[in-house]
Amino acid sequence: MSKQSGGASTWRMCKSVEQARHLIDVGVILGWKDGRHLIGSFSESEQSEIICHLVSRLCERTEIRLSQEIIVESLLVLMANASSESLIVVMLEELFSNPRCELACKNIMEVVFSAEYADKGHAIEIYNLSVVLVCELGFAIQGYDRQFPGQLKGVRQLLDRVATYLLSAGNSNSDSVRLSLIHYFGETEQGLVEKPFFNRVMNRFGHTVLDHLFAMLFRKKVEAVALQYLLENLPFILEADHHTQLIIHESIKFFSLKNPDRFGLFFIALAQRVGALPHEQYRLAHRALLLQFSALFRVVSEVNAKELGRDLVIGLGYLRDEPTFSSVISELESDDHLRPQFREMIQKLMHAASKNLDPGDLITLKNVKRGRKPALARTVEMGTVSQVSFLAQAAS
Repeated sequence: MSKQSGGASTWRMCKSVEQARHLIDVGVILGWKDGRHLIGSFSESEQSEIICHLVSRLCERTEIRLSQEIIVESLLVLMANASSESLIVVMLEELFSNPRCELACKNIMEVVFSAEYADKGHAIEIYNLSVVLVCELGFAIQGYDRQFPGQLKGVRQLLDRVATYLLSAGNSNSDSVRLSLIHYFGETEQGLVEKPFFNRVMNRFGHTVLDHLFAMLFRKKVEAVALQYLLENLPFILEADHHTQLIIHESIKFFSLKNPDRFGLFFIALAQRVGALPHEQYRLAHRALLLQFSALFRVVSEVNAKELGRDLVIGLGYLRDEPTFSSVISELESDDHLRPQFREMIQKLMHAASKNLDPGDLITLKNVKRGRKPALARTVEMGTVSQVSFLAQAAS
């Protein structure tokens, strides 16, 4: 083997995949600088081969704790330096194709839960990636069980371990960790009336995260990614408990009154997103957004923010298929505290809804200046892992 490996004894000297396999086999840990060197020197297909070999050895050495710690940290270092979702996918595919994947999953979680990383200088980056990896592991376990029911033993126990680890990570102040947890628990508990895990993380740091994300909508370099994360995850957040609804109301009230033009556009985009989601599956989000918009409309009327009121009416139009739409809007229209102009907006909305007009037709309510076409920046769709990494870096 030493002959095949060309004498490489460190990762810095590693020049080929075969040498990398040798270093993995003899238990040489991959340091942060070595990981950066590897990413710069090897093609993505070669990096995938190295990932697969690490996973293969991890599944073989399920009884050797030191080997597990070395391999798991090496995996985390390599993937953190690559910042590539595709490598995480490669790792998970290799893991779930191995007959010992259940035990390997348990070992991964035990290592990331308790291990002190050898590379102290980059422990935060490694830790952040470990949380991302466990989230993706949880999604993969659920997906595998749906596709191959009964083949993976102890699914419930594995998912409980994932939840336990992630809840413990919730004490971190890392933006990467917080964004990852909101997405994971939001998606896994979507549609459930009781959301013990999601409500816990939202109550713990939801207000801070929402404020950071809304503030990013005002920053040109990051607004497109912040918008994508918000549109994908706010439907989950809208389903959360009463305390979270108060958090949402206070946040959107503050930022919409601070920058009504920009947030008016955001409200319309959010309504389009939620209104297009299957009602049976997202009925909680549909109703919550309708109530949030109607509550905010009262505030907007009070401060006489006409343009923002018009944007909210357009947004409300996209929610007209919600069964409680008529009763909520009728109650809003009969509110004695609404200013006359705002009551007229609601009456026009009621008329448009009764005629089943497209919400886009309500744009005639807006007095858009000629030649001005305000819009939120959009970007090529990014995966959640890439969104979290980008937004966390932007916030730091």
